[in-house]
Parts: sequence; C-alpha cells; structure tokens
Amino acid sequence: MIIIDQIAVEKAACEAEWTGAMEQAILKSLTEDVQMPQRSHLDKGDDTFLIMPCIDDRYWSTKLVSFCPRNREKDLPSIFGTVVLNSSVTGEPLAIIDGTTLTAYRTAAVSALGIKYLTDDNIHSLGIIGTGTQGIRQAVFACSVRPIKQISVYDNSVTAMSGFEKEFSRLFPDIRIRRMDNPANVCVESSVIITATNSKCPVFPEDPELFFNKTFIGIGSYKPDCREYPDAFFRYTGQIFTDTLHGLKESGDLIYPLQKNLINRENIYSLGSLIKKDISLSDDSTRFFKTTGSAIFDLYAARLVYEKSFPGYPE
Repeated sequence: MIIIDQIAVEKAACEAEWTGAMEQAILKSLTEDVQMPQRSHLDKGDDTFLIMPCIDDRYWSTKLVSFCPRNREKDLPSIFGTVVLNSSVTGEPLAIIDGTTLTAYRTAAVSALGIKYLTDDNIHSLGIIGTGTQGIRQAVFACSVRPIKQISVYDNSVTAMSGFEKEFSRLFPDIRIRRMDNPANVCVESSVIITATNSKCPVFPEDPELFFNKTFIGIGSYKPDCREYPDAFFRYTGQIFTDTLHGLKESGDLIYPLQKNLINRENIYSLGSLIKKDISLSDDSTRFFKTTGSAIFDLYAARLVYEKSFPGYPE
C-alpha cells in the first residue's frame, strides 16, 4: 500500500486534469454505475466528523473528514481528511491519501466547472469570501477557467486575508488583489463570487440589488443549520444548480429556501444535466451553483492522483 502525502497530491495533476476528472464524476453521478450511500455525520458540539464511501467497478474509496471550526484559534486548519483507496475487484488496499489536500483540490475543481458552465467566457473579476486554504485553491482554479484580472476578498480574520494575499500573489503576481471591508463590497466589485465560510447565518445583507446579474458559487453550507445566502438572494434566482442532488437534504442554503417557498424544487438541477445539455441555461440575472461535496468526487480524485502518481502500479 502506497502513502500519497500533500506534496504528491499537489504535483499529481494540473488544474485542467482535475476539472476533467470532476466533470466525469458529475456525469457518472447521474447514472447507477456507482454505489454511494449518503455520508454519515458524527456531530460533537460544533465539530463534525464525516464518513464518505463510494465504490465503482474498479475502485472503492472511503474518506474520513473532520471539520473543527475552532481550530483557527489554535492556528490549525479547520478541515482534516484521509482517503483510503482500495481495489473493488480484490478489496486490496492500494493507497492512503492526504484527504485535506485532495478535498481542497477536488472542491475547487467542481467550483471551476460551475464557473465554466454558468458564466461568460470574458469575465475578469472574482470575489472570494472566506480566504482560508479552501479559498486560495478556489481562486487558483477559477483563474484556470476564466481570464481573471482582479480578486476582491473578505474574511473575518485579517490574518487569513494576509495569508491569502501572500500565497496567491506568489502564484499570480499580475492579478490584483483588493481587501474589502465586508461581503457586500465584494459583490459590488465582482462578477463571480465564491463563498467558502463555515457561517450558520447569511454572510450578505438582505439587499437584492447586490446579487443582480452575478454568478455565485456556494461551498460553505454543508449542514442543514448552515447558511451563507439571505432570503433576498433568491429573489433573482430562477435555476439553481448543484453538484449532486444530495445537497437537497444536507445544505441549509437549499433546505431553508425550499421550506420557506423562496425557491421551487422543480427549478433545482444537477450541473450534470446542463453539461449533458438535457436542459438549457436560462436568462436569469442571478446564477447560483451550490456544491456540498460528494463521495464520488473523492473516488474520482483519488483515482486521478493514484494513477497519475504511480502509472502502471497494480490495481
């Protein structure tokens, strides 16, 4: 069995290969060729521990992930993860993979697909709300699919914003970074806004004009009691896209507006249906892609990293 650490995950594939793998995963999720039970939640106070298995005809992946929001006070990442990859033919354990890095990459790649399919080719302004490890990776992948020239950022932590600016400027010295005083100003300055927070209440004010003619990628609301978007946000949203429809039972940013009749269930689609051209993109002024993550993304990410890192290694 092979150990694949953070550095190996980072070097395994380019952004285009990651987004390609996640596009395959989204399309595969629409079929019955994989077994993917709903992930198990173990809640301990404010901390959440997840078990996420998925199996197809070649591989079986199991991700163990923890989310401990108070880790920031200890100068630690809020998310840790480990992915175990097995052969689904023999059951043999093949690899243990750094799940924290793998999760950051596969989540950013899925978000990049939302940007690719929901925005115009020439958008150049990006907003990031939540500038931790996930926020940095989200920005990098967004820049891989659109010609971004300016990024507006906001985080409750000045330290986090400073870290984002330092790391991102090292990678993209020609892209301008602007620190904003609040999320509303991020909206004003950006065509695409990515929210990557652990907030339990909306991060934006109840001002519908903020959301007009923009695309939003929501990745932070992963439990029913978490929300990033206010009621006013849904005034302009017609179609809503998700990475998988599991989010209808897991994300407060879908559960709450459905319960309050702010959105209609028939207007919520898997992004895969748009990729397959089963539906067409509407002319709505506000577009929303909500990703909650799924074990099938971990399976395809683990397969990508494993096969790129060790081509020809026995399955």
